[in-house]
Amino acid sequence: MELSEKAFAVLDTLDSCSVFNQRQLARLAGISLGQANYILKSFVAKGFVKIGNFRKNPHKISYMYLLTPKGVQAKSRHAVKFITSKLEEYDTLRIRLAARLAAIENNTQKRVGFVGPRIVSTFIDSIIVEKKLNLLLTGYFRDWRDLKEIDAGAYNLVLLFDDVPGGLNRIAESLGIARDKLVPLW
Repeated sequence: MELSEKAFAVLDTLDSCSVFNQRQLARLAGISLGQANYILKSFVAKGFVKIGNFRKNPHKISYMYLLTPKGVQAKSRHAVKFITSKLEEYDTLRIRLAARLAAIENNTQKRVGFVGPRIVSTFIDSIIVEKKLNLLLTGYFRDWRDLKEIDAGAYNLVLLFDDVPGGLNRIAESLGIARDKLVPLW
């Protein structure tokens, strides 16, 4: 049986936390309440989860979702598959970004500004270092409008992670820089 990422998140949450209701499970697992309900019913039917009744509990908690030994085994099996698939996705993305950055390097662009999420900027910088590309990430900008504060001579090229309404021509015009300095990452 193959578990979805959401189903794995439910098993992982139940294994690491005490869960007293489906709303709490949905919040902790990062899924909707309806998804939590559907997945829990499936897991109860498969014997991965049991519902403990604690009505005599002085804290007035009426029930609790408990992972069974069978559920712990399922989580362990699927953790290996989940982690392996995420690492394969990461490796594929790293290869694609390295190829894109190498193509940029071939165009003799050296100093690069990046517009997008910081985590992507850090990822790109690590690829540049790992592949020993002749590129230098000279600036990080969360939004393209932040480029107005920087001298256009500080970079040869600006990589744009996000699609921008109005496109690259709008940005170039707004910033007063050459359109060929702006390159979408994808």
